[in-house]
Amino acid sequence: MGLLHAILLAGTLAVVVGLIIMVIGKLGEAGVERHPEMRRAASRLPLGAQMENRLEGREADVRAELAALQNALGEARRRRYALDKELEDARRSAQAPVRVVGREDAGLNRFVAWMVNRLVQQAQTDARTVIALDPEWAGPQVIEVWSENLSDARRDLLRYFPAPLGYVLLSIQLANSGKAGNDTVNEKESTA
Repeated sequence: MGLLHAILLAGTLAVVVGLIIMVIGKLGEAGVERHPEMRRAASRLPLGAQMENRLEGREADVRAELAALQNALGEARRRRYALDKELEDARRSAQAPVRVVGREDAGLNRFVAWMVNRLVQQAQTDARTVIALDPEWAGPQVIEVWSENLSDARRDLLRYFPAPLGYVLLSIQLANSGKAGNDTVNEKESTA
């Protein structure tokens, strides 16, 4: 029985101490809430919540804008790379020798042909040099041909660059846009 009384006495004391602590806490809380600084701080809480909501909205807008700007930057870099490549190709083609067959005339069509020299290509694979020809002929060379029609352009072209000397016509097409359509001849047709 003594143990049961001790447990009941301890439980009662715990409840009383809990109630006293709760009363002291409420009195302390009421005392703090009565201070004018606390009242001002409490009145500013709704304003702070509004500011927080606005800042979160602004953060979302800024993040979206940043993502759009990063995409635009990536696109600008791609365009710059393409333009730099075009510029380099233009510089390379400007430095390449211009070969023209025929006389430029307003009444004639301008054809663009691509030719290579198989003798130069073979000499390069054999690690030899062809003294009479430019080593550039191992790769396709652009030639402008001024003529009335495609067959005359091919004839003039093969007269200046004959097949027995290793020249091969890869392709020829109409270059000026004043005439309808593009005529194209590929390598199989030109070597036959």
